[in-house]
Amino acid sequence: MYYLKANITSPVCFISAGHFTAESRWIHSERIIEDYEIIINLKNPIFIQQEEVQYTLNSGDSLLLLPGLTHKGFDYSDKGASFYWFHFTAGRQVMPCKQEAAIRQDYNLENTDCTWEVIQSGEAENVISLINNNNFLDDFSSYCLLPTLMRSVNLDRVSILFHQLLHLQSSHYYTEQATRYLLTSLLIELAQQNILQFKSKHDSEHSLDKLPKILEWIRIHSMKRISLSDVAHEFNYSKEYLARYFKKHMGMSMQQYIYNLKLSKAKELLCESDKTIGEIAETLGFLDEKYFMKLFKKMEDTTPKQYRNAYNRTHMNTN
Repeated sequence: MYYLKANITSPVCFISAGHFTAESRWIHSERIIEDYEIIINLKNPIFIQQEEVQYTLNSGDSLLLLPGLTHKGFDYSDKGASFYWFHFTAGRQVMPCKQEAAIRQDYNLENTDCTWEVIQSGEAENVISLINNNNFLDDFSSYCLLPTLMRSVNLDRVSILFHQLLHLQSSHYYTEQATRYLLTSLLIELAQQNILQFKSKHDSEHSLDKLPKILEWIRIHSMKRISLSDVAHEFNYSKEYLARYFKKHMGMSMQQYIYNLKLSKAKELLCESDKTIGEIAETLGFLDEKYFMKLFKKMEDTTPKQYRNAYNRTHMNTN
């Protein structure tokens, strides 16, 4: 299975969309498209083949089809079969993707540049695992990871966005950006649902992993002066092993993660308390107020005082 790594620093380019319902027994025609297509099945199984791979889509399943590859139906669907479909391309040019070129070569297709990157499932799932483990990572916020086949899509959430998209498509807005941004939101919704599904599956398969316990211990003690050595001692690991294990599963060093927890609390205290900066530094386990200020400036690109002035408390009326 592959994933589409879609850059969303600018909105994707909307091509077309529709809601298909079969009025009789139906089979998908054979064709090659020049853009990406996602099909989200609503009712009755549909049977679609891309090159040599066959997919049976049940209600709530979505399928991503790549440009330049042949897809067609391989069996008939019953009357009443129904699905959403939409076509899209990249909003702007990015680096050509080697993986898609390899896929094209496997199928003896012409090598053409593409605007996004097609990656193998293992690589994508490593990234998704990092996203699930660490809320402080922002390296992956500029793109969506969309799988070839996704089961059990939350149709209620998707349907709201999709019907808004159909409405915009027929409303002739003065700018195409309306459909582009809404379609981008729909792709983000699908990517988020896939992330949550992966987390649920991973949690059940790896219920004995110590990472959740390690993260909870760090969270509880994060306002104290703790280090990698303290955590290694608590969980009976060597420092070297724990450092590698944490970096692999969290995408950053343990010390960086601890600093992120401390600064998250610092921002809360700066906005919601009258503590001085020195008192906040002491509360967070810093012996040196100047080091705390230097670290805050480095990580937030502003000083604690400037942050407090910019995000001062909002007083709410209760009358």
